[in-house]
Amino acid sequence: MTDMASSASPAGIADLQAAAGGSGRLAAAARVVMLALVGLGWLWIGLAIATNLSNPAFGLDYRWHVEAAQRLLDTGTPYLPFELSGPFVIGDGAILYPPTAFLLFIPFIWLPAILWWAIPIAVTAYGLWWHRPPVWAWVVITAIFAFDKSINVYVFGNPSMWMVAAIAAGTVWRWPFVFVLAKPTFAPIALLGIRHRSWWIALGVLAVASLPFLAVWFDWITVVRNSDVSLLYNLPTLPLVLAPLVAWTTGRDRPTWLSRHRPV
Repeated sequence: MTDMASSASPAGIADLQAAAGGSGRLAAAARVVMLALVGLGWLWIGLAIATNLSNPAFGLDYRWHVEAAQRLLDTGTPYLPFELSGPFVIGDGAILYPPTAFLLFIPFIWLPAILWWAIPIAVTAYGLWWHRPPVWAWVVITAIFAFDKSINVYVFGNPSMWMVAAIAAGTVWRWPFVFVLAKPTFAPIALLGIRHRSWWIALGVLAVASLPFLAVWFDWITVVRNSDVSLLYNLPTLPLVLAPLVAWTTGRDRPTWLSRHRPV
């Protein structure tokens, strides 16, 4: 039987080569465009944060939660009187995090404020870099971080940026997923590490470390019941906490349930 390649005419081969070359050039051009979008996106994010450094509201959430940590040490509860006295509408200064989260907040009574941003940003960046996601995934990730609500998390120093860091670290080592439990609305994401022994060890350590705050849980339950919080309250932050999962599910260390082969 005559081989198809040998029977092809020179003109046909030339057409195939031209088509392959055209496809390659198109792919290269698309890659350049996507890289440009990623670069411009992170430039936009950096400028958006930098222009808010002099804003009096910069770091407002950070200050509120550190003040709440000091209040916990001084009075035995981090929650404000109006939160405990009766129904209230969530507004400025309201503290809704459970007592476990104060394992994070209390050290920042003494630690330099810059570490509040530097640590989660560095951990998140490492987690994203570790997975080496494809360029198209970087476009998606960049778009998520460039979202106005995502930028505000970093401008105000909202603790959600620590949840993003915990998820990013969890995609690399699994056990850090446990720390997502500090934000109950995102708690299901914490279960992504449940099949690993290190996750259970971290959970046990977290439980033991939380014992001194046992009595405060009753205050937290009262606050949640008094507030008008709903499952939609943290919806604007959901894309941000999912960004590390985009890198994980598209990168080199994909979850085994997304691939027939174990990650290298």
